[in-house]
Amino acid sequence: MPRLLVKNIGHLVTMDATRAVLRDAWLLAEGGFIRTAGTGAPPPATAGTEVHDARGGIATPGLVNTHHHFYQTMARAYTPGNNLPLLPWLAHMNKLWRPFTAADLHLASKLALAEMMLTGCTTTSDHHYVVPRGSGDNFAAQFRAAAELGIRFHGARGSMDVPSKLIGDWAIQTADEIMADVGRLHREYHDPAPGSFRQVFLAPCAATSASHELLTLSAAYAREHGLGLHSHCAETVDEDQFSQEKFGRRPLEYFADCGWDFEGVWYAHGIHFTDAEIAWLGARKIGVSHCPYANMRLGSGICRVNDLRAAGAKVGIGVDGSASNDSGHVLGELRQALMLCRVQYGAAAMSVMDALTIGTTGGAAILRRPDLGSLEPGKCADLAIWPAVDLFSSGCENAVDALLLCHARQVDSLIIGGRVRIAQGRFTDLDLAGLIAQHHARARQIHAALS
Repeated sequence: MPRLLVKNIGHLVTMDATRAVLRDAWLLAEGGFIRTAGTGAPPPATAGTEVHDARGGIATPGLVNTHHHFYQTMARAYTPGNNLPLLPWLAHMNKLWRPFTAADLHLASKLALAEMMLTGCTTTSDHHYVVPRGSGDNFAAQFRAAAELGIRFHGARGSMDVPSKLIGDWAIQTADEIMADVGRLHREYHDPAPGSFRQVFLAPCAATSASHELLTLSAAYAREHGLGLHSHCAETVDEDQFSQEKFGRRPLEYFADCGWDFEGVWYAHGIHFTDAEIAWLGARKIGVSHCPYANMRLGSGICRVNDLRAAGAKVGIGVDGSASNDSGHVLGELRQALMLCRVQYGAAAMSVMDALTIGTTGGAAILRRPDLGSLEPGKCADLAIWPAVDLFSSGCENAVDALLLCHARQVDSLIIGGRVRIAQGRFTDLDLAGLIAQHHARARQIHAALS
């Protein structure tokens, strides 16, 4: 079995139950899982053991991202939507996607994944729900991109079966078509084993674009097969008004009526939950993807993260789509979550360790991955190793707190399943400059088609 010894770790941030931080540490992985870790001199490297020098850096568990829209990397800082709230913004953005193909999604996904990896992410989900008719196998394209980069990927079978003024019939499928494809993806791609690199979950876009039938069928399938279940909920005041007018109840009540009331469900944003709804979510251990940058960018509001956590709800980080963030910097998203929580609750409301919890064990809990999120024996050997000091953190006294209190940085190394994917800040097997050039050229073609 392949073995990896990581030596010369300045700080090993375990994120275990005690939040232990080991100084002058080392870590030994075997077969993709952590075998042991310690301080002082590392054990001798036996024959066949790869040795990786952490160069005195700060090792954290690989970050876990719980909400994204990879395709939106093709529309960052898109002028028609740059100063709009969610619904008018969507009306402009959705015009871009009609010519989108599976090849475009593969390219967009690869760019999104590379960005997240460079910013510490080793496991991510994606909520892909815009599936133009005749565009090819969108979801296979995403799983292929993740496999090429070696990152753990939880792929949504996103869906819409209700047309609206925001998007045309070209992206609408029937509930029967959607559920048939859910079954296909489940059979072909879902691996529930510890150490899995690919899993599938169900993700109708929102109550505004998914029928009662689709929401109910999705919940029943997810519950029966133990799959995750995800959607947008409580993102804007407009959403609440729509739900009250159309369904006679608030969005969360409507989802609950459709069977979305069990552990394994998680919602993106969750800004406008009431006290009673927060208690209801916590009692059922339902998750919320906190997406601070996008919520600020669109003026949607602030998620009540501390109230949700206190109630027992799971909270993870989500970078959201790259057309509303307009970034996928996962460490930067955690920094923003930390700062926004302090604006909301006070300076002592969230520590750096609290924020790191959301980005590691919090996200792992949402995705129901007990094998991820901390650096302990038996867990997956997924490490983000950050420079001990750089231009933006020089002069720091607390190197671990500087990860989020100082400007967000990129990794020096990234290890996923015991394999070094980034070393000294560079991908080991990806032409990043070539990817950027190809991606940007295609994005500009898409923009030009509407100009």
